Formats: sequence, C-alpha cells, structure tokens
Amino acid sequence: MKCLRAHFDTETNPFGDLYEVFVTDGEWPRGELRDIRLRRDGTVVELCHLETAPDPERVASHDDIVDFDISSTSDGGAVCHLHMHPTEHVRRLLELLDEHDLLLDTPIRLTRDGITVHVLGGHDQLTAAVSSLPDPLAAAFSVDGFSEYTPVADSVRAGLTTRQREALSVAVELGYYDIPRCSTIDDVACELGCSASTASEHLRKAESHVLTKLG
Repeated sequence: MKCLRAHFDTETNPFGDLYEVFVTDGEWPRGELRDIRLRRDGTVVELCHLETAPDPERVASHDDIVDFDISSTSDGGAVCHLHMHPTEHVRRLLELLDEHDLLLDTPIRLTRDGITVHVLGGHDQLTAAVSSLPDPLAAAFSVDGFSEYTPVADSVRAGLTTRQREALSVAVELGYYDIPRCSTIDDVACELGCSASTASEHLRKAESHVLTKLG
C-alpha cells in the first residue's frame, strides 16, 4: 500500500469559510482533524481537536453549519463535533476517495501553514485521483511525495497533547536538544508563537511523559 503525502496552503485551502470560522485572534486554527465523513444526504460530519477553542457564537452563525458541539479539553483546547454543508471542493475530495477506493490516514494536521493530509491506496488509484482533481483543487494541492505505508507504533507520543507534540517537534528541529545546544527556549517560543514560560512548560510536560514511558 502506498501513502501520498500532500498539503493545502492556508490561503488556498479548499475548506473556505468552514476553515476560517475557527480563526481565533487572527490566527489560523491548529490541531487535528480526527475524522470526516460524507453522509448520504451530501452533508459532512467531522470531529476535530483544536488547540484554541473557537467562538461558539461565530460557529453558530455560520449558514453552512447544521449542528455542532464544542467541549473544552484539559490542555486548554477544544474538541469540536460538526455537522455541516461542505463546500463543493470538500465534497468532491471526499467523493474522489470513494471513487478510487482510497483512505484518509487520520489525524489530518491543521497547522499555521495549512492542512497536511496522508492518503492511502494503490499507486495507480492515487495517481488517478490526483489527475481527477478539478483545476481549482489541483492548483491548491501540493504533493509532497509517495512512499510505502508503514503504520507507526507511536505509543510514546500518543499520550502527548497536540501542543506538546508541536513544541517537542519544534525543539528538535531547532536543535534545542543538540549537544552543544543550537537554540534557546526563546527560539522555540518564537516559533510556537507563545511566551518562553509557556514553551518551557509544554516541553517539561512532554519530556516527563516521554521519559516516564521509556523508563
């Protein structure tokens, strides 16, 4: 089985207003889309975990949202269950998955730069689906590569919150754990868009969880 890695940039994402409704304090939503399904009536249901809880009044005022439920999480984020009328592009994407017998590997990452997806299937089916993308979607869709699909046994990271995982990944990328250290906690905080004390707290909790699992 092959895995297609791809992303939609923030400004060209196909989710339109349904993505922008989660914008908080001028920042694009970050978190994970845990599940998304196209119903027989053409509507969509989805479950997502966001790092920052959206404004319920703003969500409720959106014409395309049929129903929703937002629950706060212990890490300061929110779990959102939505029933909505999707954009034409979102509907077409989900239809293509069904037409070509493909699967979305969840969670789908929602980042400050856009939406990252992993699609699973045979090479021919994946290629045919990409070739069938309508022009507006093809222009927004960036393929990062194909590879053999290897399920990751991620039991150590599984217990981390989305923000803790992001902080840990950023710290590693910036060389925070290199010897000698190549960055400071201020550098990590700047990349995360938070205070140094908050970044430090995320890393301490992540480190405690990982070391406990390994120990």
